[in-house]
Amino acid sequence: MKKLVIPFFAAVAIFAIPQKSFAWGSKGHQLVAEIAFRYLDDSTQKVVRHYLRKMSIEEAGTWMDDMRSNNYYDYMKTWHYINIPKDSVYKPKIEGNILTVMNSIIVEMKHKEKLKDSQIKQDILMAFHLIGDLHQPLHNGYPDDRGGNSVSINAPGYSGNLHSFWDTEIIEQKKINIDSCTKFYNTYSPEQINEIQHIDLLKWMTESRSYLDDAYNFKDGKVSQVYIDKNTPLIEKQLLLAGLRLASILKEICS
Repeated sequence: MKKLVIPFFAAVAIFAIPQKSFAWGSKGHQLVAEIAFRYLDDSTQKVVRHYLRKMSIEEAGTWMDDMRSNNYYDYMKTWHYINIPKDSVYKPKIEGNILTVMNSIIVEMKHKEKLKDSQIKQDILMAFHLIGDLHQPLHNGYPDDRGGNSVSINAPGYSGNLHSFWDTEIIEQKKINIDSCTKFYNTYSPEQINEIQHIDLLKWMTESRSYLDDAYNFKDGKVSQVYIDKNTPLIEKQLLLAGLRLASILKEICS
C-alpha cells in the first residue's frame, strides 16, 4: 500500500481538507492491539510478530498516528476516517478513506507472495490502526462538523472538542482497560462471536455510525457525568469488537 502503488489515494490526500483525527488515542489503539492478540491463534501471532520484527503490538497499533509528524506520509491523512452526511448512505468511491484502504489491504495481501516484506509490514501496521479507527463512531461521522472536531464541549474535567473527548478523555477518565473491555466477551455466545468476527467492513462502519446519536446526545455544548457514565460501556464494547475483528483481519491477511 505504498504511495506509488495506489497513486489516486495520494492525489485525493493532497487536495483534501486535513481532519485532525486520532481515533481512541494511543491508549485505545494499544487496547485494540492487546485484545486482538488475546484472542488470536498462536500461528497467526507468530506470523505477525515475524513481520513486525522488533516492533511491539502496542507500537503497531499507534504507528499510523505516530507517522503524522512525517510529511512523507501525508498521503495517508484521509485514510483514518470516512465522512457521510447525516441520513445518507455510503456510496462506493475510489477516494482514499478508511473503507477503500482496508479493502485494498485485504485484496493486496491475498497476493503477499509478490510483495516485499516491508510492504507486508506496512499493510499489517495499517490494519492494526484502521480497524481501531473504524470502531470509533466519530471516525464514521458527518462532514459538516468534521467528525465532531468542530463541536466544542465542556464536560467534567474537560474542555475541548467532541471528537477528542471520545478519542481519549472518556478512556482516561473512566480508566478503561483490557479487563473492563473483555468482561463483555462472555456475554456473547460462540455463534455470536463468529458473527462478530465475520469480515464485513461496510457492516462494521454502519454499526459504528449507529452510535452517533449517542455521541451527540447533549445540549448547548454541555456534557454531563451521566453522559460519560452511559457511554463508557459503549466505548468498552467497541474496543472489544475492534480487537476481535482485528484478530479476524490479521488471520485473513497473514494466513
